[in-house]
Amino acid sequence: RRAAHDRLWRHALPELESLAEALADARVVAVLAGPDGLILDTIGSGDFMSKAERVALMPGVDWSESRRGTNAIGTALKEQAPVTVLGPQHYLQCNGILGCTSAPLVSPDGRLLGVLDVTGNPRGIQPQTLWLLRMAAQHIEHRMALNSAPQYTEILRFGHDPALLGSHREALLWVRNGAVVGANRAALRSLGLPFDQLRGRPLTSLFGSLPAEGRGTSQLVLLPEGVRPGQRSTWVARWAEPPSSRGIAIAADLRAPAAGPGEPPVIGDPERDIQLERAVRVLESGIPVLVLGESGVGKEVFSRQLHAASRRRAGPFVAINCAAVPEGLIEAELFGYEEGAFTGAKRKGYAGLIRQAQGGILFLDEIGDMPLALQARLLRVLQDREVKSLGGSQAQAVDFALVCATHRALDAMVAQGQFRADLYYRLQHFIVRLRPLRELPDAAEQIGRLLDAMLHQREVRLSPQAREALLHYEWPGNWRQLVGAAQTLIALADRNSCIELGDLPLDVRDAWIASSDGAAAIAPAVDAGGGGVAGAQPANLRLVIDSNIAAAIAACDGNISRAADLLGVHRSTLHRHLTAANKPDGGSPAAA
Repeated sequence: RRAAHDRLWRHALPELESLAEALADARVVAVLAGPDGLILDTIGSGDFMSKAERVALMPGVDWSESRRGTNAIGTALKEQAPVTVLGPQHYLQCNGILGCTSAPLVSPDGRLLGVLDVTGNPRGIQPQTLWLLRMAAQHIEHRMALNSAPQYTEILRFGHDPALLGSHREALLWVRNGAVVGANRAALRSLGLPFDQLRGRPLTSLFGSLPAEGRGTSQLVLLPEGVRPGQRSTWVARWAEPPSSRGIAIAADLRAPAAGPGEPPVIGDPERDIQLERAVRVLESGIPVLVLGESGVGKEVFSRQLHAASRRRAGPFVAINCAAVPEGLIEAELFGYEEGAFTGAKRKGYAGLIRQAQGGILFLDEIGDMPLALQARLLRVLQDREVKSLGGSQAQAVDFALVCATHRALDAMVAQGQFRADLYYRLQHFIVRLRPLRELPDAAEQIGRLLDAMLHQREVRLSPQAREALLHYEWPGNWRQLVGAAQTLIALADRNSCIELGDLPLDVRDAWIASSDGAAAIAPAVDAGGGGVAGAQPANLRLVIDSNIAAAIAACDGNISRAADLLGVHRSTLHRHLTAANKPDGGSPAAA
């Protein structure tokens, strides 16, 4: 049953863990339940967990009010408000040993998502318990509001203080086609309106002015007179990132930070979700995680997700690409140096990336390119948990989790003496292998969702042939190549225009034309133009393509532009094909 509420569980898990950790001394259990009262997860003190299990406070058990009478979980869902139920206030006598406090979780469009609960001994439920619970619920609702907005929905963030923007206390409005379709609790409080009076309302009726389209910049907006009499009339607001980047960066939806510039997105892959959940457990046990995969599959994005999902998310995520830093500098970058350690050293020295990662995660990208001598120093740091800077005499203790990534086969490098065996065996206890885009079972569907999201913001569309070509290309550069190609197409396209097959990158076009689907798509157009070769099935696929081109040119009396239109390709594409085949521009290839 938890699978039906997987999105809720994945967004709530960090807060559930933090809540249990913050209240560990109170001997309580933190509980997450779905909108039907079914418990999805419990985390808490070991000695109280056994007591909780005796009263069936465990995953898979229904705690709705209709099944168990008055209790904090079921009653909070029923009332859609925070509830505290202590001892004999419970309907069932067996639950009289419990003290419970719960807060419902609500989406911006008014749907009840579930409930967050803390249960312990009645004396352990203090006022600060409810405060911590409500804070955790706010964090969950805020995260889901940003990452679960419907497609083509924009998000307006606003508040009376610029410092609020980006925090869980900011007010959020979901906006589609200029009208409000959702609002978080902070927005309802700020505007002084219930959701039923806010839904469908034009944004311009709420704000006399709106932020410019540019993302990341804040500006004052005016609240029209009469919206909330006697209250503040100016606010600071900005648009959240566009729907495309929201959906792309998180599509697997596990608290993922957005992909950085040039980084591929992370699109939903059930196998990837399972790997991430297991990697979090391993990392929090002090075991390094090794991420393997082709270039562009999203190794760094996965690692950033891992950071965001772990208990180290409050600490830094420090990344270095071992292949991008010159061999002579990488040691100083990693381990730091003292003042005067070498010519050109900074006056006050440099702490180094390992020490900068204190309390967080150190991400070593392309670990396979790390020099052998440096591998020995890294191994010593992992063993001793302390680091000595260049020119320094004292080692300093360090506390960081290690995530490494590479596209290279480290085991083969070990066999060839190109990578230290002792370091490899230290890193290979838990390996995450990210599948290339072409191997995802629903690759075409995921590519389509990404393209739709990216094209929508520019109001650009794809012709049927161009879309099919993009969906079925193998993308050897994986997500990074796909996103780069889509960004280029969008940049070159006019607003409200249609991207044709001829506008696509040459390798994508050629792969589509050479495919059986591409040949089948071109053939009917040629046949309709009078070429009469649509049913031909030569053994050599290239002959099919050449025959179709020849027939199209003949049907158009040698006019290349008309033939290109008939074939559904750009004129320059047809010219390139003819040139590559050493055929004249003005005549039929068949005659050559």
